[in-house]
Amino acid sequence: MNFSATKKDYADVTTLSDDDLICYCTKVDKKTIVSAIKEGNTTLKAIKKSTTACTGDECAVVNPNKRCCGKEIKQLLKLGENDDK
Repeated sequence: MNFSATKKDYADVTTLSDDDLICYCTKVDKKTIVSAIKEGNTTLKAIKKSTTACTGDECAVVNPNKRCCGKEIKQLLKLGENDDK
């Protein structure tokens, strides 16, 4: 029997819960970024400004992907575009 949900893939935002961190440097979760997108922040620059996500400098150490969270934020932005259609 398999009691586990979809395995988390930190490089694929669709497998993450709202409470999972996207930005580990500044501790910004998925829900915060999705809310910012819904409020009209539709670029990486706008997300950085409104949430502080993607503004840290410890990505290689604290992020499970060992890199900046910009790719995951761009995934969320793309998903937000698709929701508008």
